[in-house]
Amino acid sequence: MRSWTGIEIEAERERLEREAASILGYMLFEYSRLDMELGMMVVWTGEGQRLEKLTTKYNQSNFHKKLDFLKKQAASKYAASPEALTAHTRWLDAAHRVRECRNKLVHGRRGIEPTRQRVVNVVGLPTSPYQKEFPYTIPALQAELEVVKSLRAGLHELRKGWPL
Repeated sequence: MRSWTGIEIEAERERLEREAASILGYMLFEYSRLDMELGMMVVWTGEGQRLEKLTTKYNQSNFHKKLDFLKKQAASKYAASPEALTAHTRWLDAAHRVRECRNKLVHGRRGIEPTRQRVVNVVGLPTSPYQKEFPYTIPALQAELEVVKSLRAGLHELRKGWPL
């Protein structure tokens, strides 16, 4: 293990924080786009026949509730189409994983471990025995961002191939 000076540690902490902040900022943009696109899929269910009603109902709903609606609608509409149902189920599973990651990142706080090249996301109060740490390297955070982008592309394909 290499020996770090205090100046090097501080410079590396600042660099890692800047990189992490940039990636996290892009993630927020992608998450909000994904949430809006999912919302549009929800409200246009049935070719927009219930647009006003569904807009009113889901306008302030969280991502999880929109996913629940999608799951129910897909199960109903594509009960006789295993291919379509599988596509929806796979996308929903991936969406829940992204949602859980997003929740950890948004509701946590971050610390930097410069000598270990990690950004540590911490969820929970410091006084809680249930506090959890989730370490990320910069490439791992970038990979999480790419997962969100991929999920958005997958939603587009889902809407195109098997609309609700």
